[in-house]
Amino acid sequence: MTGKLATYIIVAAVLVIAALGLGVLGIHEIRSMVDQAVQLKADERDAYWSGKIEKANAETNKRAAVQAAAVVKIQADLTDKSRSDQEALAELRVKNAQLPKGDGKGGDCGLSGGRVGLLPD
Repeated sequence: MTGKLATYIIVAAVLVIAALGLGVLGIHEIRSMVDQAVQLKADERDAYWSGKIEKANAETNKRAAVQAAAVVKIQADLTDKSRSDQEALAELRVKNAQLPKGDGKGGDCGLSGGRVGLLPD
């Protein structure tokens, strides 16, 4: 009977060791699956936010391009206005030079009323 008891103890020990081994392998497999799930979720999150960032960058670049086009238009308008103002000033100077000199009493001193109000400077 002692031989049978020893055999039962050995078989029980082998079964316990096998169960523990399977438990350890199961825990290792579960940890591996959890790690894979965490990595997958992190990759999904990174892809989501990368897409959001790219979309925001595209919108920002579009707004910057619109603003740059507006700046170019404003600069062109200001250049045209400045050119027309310069032409008008040159025309006023020509008209000013053609006005009679003097105070209207035959003298050469002073400015006439037309000459005083003609030029901005």
